[in-house]
Amino acid sequence: MSVGRRQQPHVVVVGGGLAGLAAAAALAESRCRVTVLEARRRCGGRAASFEDPVGGGLVDACQHVAMGCCTNFLDLCRRADLDDALRRDRTLWFIGPDGDRSRCTPSRLLPAPLHLAPLLLGMRHFSIAEKYALGWGMLRLARHRPADRPDAVTALEWLRSIGQPEKVIRLFWQPVIESALGESIDLVGVAAARKVAVDGFLAHRDAADLIVPTEPLGRLFGERLVRWLEAAGVVVSGGVIVTEIERTADGRAVAVRCGEESIACDAVVLAVPWKAAGRLVPDVVPNVAEHLAGSPITAVHLWFDRDVIDVPHAVLVGRVSQWVFRGEAEAGSRGHCQVVISASRGLMQGDRQKLVDQVVAELREVFPAALGAELRDAKVVTDPTAVLSVRPGVDAQRPAATTGVPNLFLAGDWTATGWPSTMEGAIRSGRIAAAAAGRSVGTDVPTVVPDLPKNPLVRLITAG
Repeated sequence: MSVGRRQQPHVVVVGGGLAGLAAAAALAESRCRVTVLEARRRCGGRAASFEDPVGGGLVDACQHVAMGCCTNFLDLCRRADLDDALRRDRTLWFIGPDGDRSRCTPSRLLPAPLHLAPLLLGMRHFSIAEKYALGWGMLRLARHRPADRPDAVTALEWLRSIGQPEKVIRLFWQPVIESALGESIDLVGVAAARKVAVDGFLAHRDAADLIVPTEPLGRLFGERLVRWLEAAGVVVSGGVIVTEIERTADGRAVAVRCGEESIACDAVVLAVPWKAAGRLVPDVVPNVAEHLAGSPITAVHLWFDRDVIDVPHAVLVGRVSQWVFRGEAEAGSRGHCQVVISASRGLMQGDRQKLVDQVVAELREVFPAALGAELRDAKVVTDPTAVLSVRPGVDAQRPAATTGVPNLFLAGDWTATGWPSTMEGAIRSGRIAAAAAGRSVGTDVPTVVPDLPKNPLVRLITAG
């Protein structure tokens, strides 16, 4: 069956993850007709959920959070009426190696970057000298430019080169950078670490706010966002495997083939992982698998017979566990918590039971309620390529949204967005690709929302 063209230009979005859904949302605001094709039964990509084996309801496969600096994520949620399912947490809890708790809350009164003073001073596991060294290191990182040092240097090498104490590296920089970027501090590039420091902390008083979904991701994006798109006229089809991008002799995309069905179109946004893109259009993204690599993230789900986590979330420093999140109030989810471990390759030599035992022991060390609690169930979920590994030089290998094909565009958190592989990066990629697709068919499509504004002091510190 062939679906013919209509008067409106028809854009097909291949892939129903956040990048594809964001592209469809942007295109829906133009005069384009939009079709989203997703291979899985449900949209949402890695922002997925599974059924709670203990109490029913849904549990996220891996906890996803955004930050106050994620302007495009927040804008999409506002436009799609999803912001009622987002909680903004201003306080970050750090639990040190000795179990000391640090309640770190940026100031709402002081201008950026001075708003970070209460956060830095609140870290009880650091001495005054170490807090000073941390603050100075953050300012040095904000001033860093690629021309200052070769791009081959890693974040760990750079931090050591400016004299950051090993304790500060181990108990602040390592958990913060690895959690934000999903990759080991001895592998990430300095540019990516600087992005975390500037955009995630220094740039604005609201930048470091943690944005936590209060509904399961599968419902928030796989159902509610999809319903909003459909109400806007977007056709969303799940369980559809794209086998070919049909092109003319001069290379222009004219249809998307799904088995025996051919869907005619005026432009294509390819919003799939880099390996899948390489298989579909190897001449457009050649050898991409040789230049890009993924980094694994592991989520350890635990169901106790009672609630054991007495804070919404916490950074556990100096341990195998990195972040712990208290389960949201889905029906029957009482006693559920989730521990997220980034850059988890080789974790416990792949022994899942050993990992569960270690994580449970660490929680019982720092949360008194866990001592007498009975563990009812556990589940380990690992995504081996959860995020793009932002190693030194990777930005030069990330492809732009535009390609050598005038009406074929790339989206995904692995493309060149200026952001690491996050929900914000995925949504930005979708909007960038949608704007380019709109131009190719002669219509204006909204592009990315600007970053949070930087005041003159921040602009001076970051050299513009």
